[in-house]
Amino acid sequence: MASVWELLVKTLAGGLLVVAFALVGEVVQPKRFAGLFGAAPAVALAGLTVAVIFKGRQSAQREAIGMIVGAGAMIVYCFGVVVSIRRLGALRASLVALVVWAFLAAGLYVAVFE
Repeated sequence: MASVWELLVKTLAGGLLVVAFALVGEVVQPKRFAGLFGAAPAVALAGLTVAVIFKGRQSAQREAIGMIVGAGAMIVYCFGVVVSIRRLGALRASLVALVVWAFLAAGLYVAVFE
């Protein structure tokens, strides 16, 4: 169970980073790039910050590598949806790509961490 201090740091780090990334998203031009600064990077940085403080650098490194592996699989997912959406339609293309993403992410995880 997480300590009160760990929960406090998670809350503060997450909140402050979300606000900071939202501000960056507001000033970046063109506006279509604002989504790059949404909640995901802020939450990832907050998670890594908490991991470093409470679990050490090794744990944070492992979590960062896991994020990179998941992001790589997500890039394949996006490419797969773009390529197959005309043939299968939006719903089917998304579902097929989601299954591919799940297997790819799991396979990459096993390859990297086992």
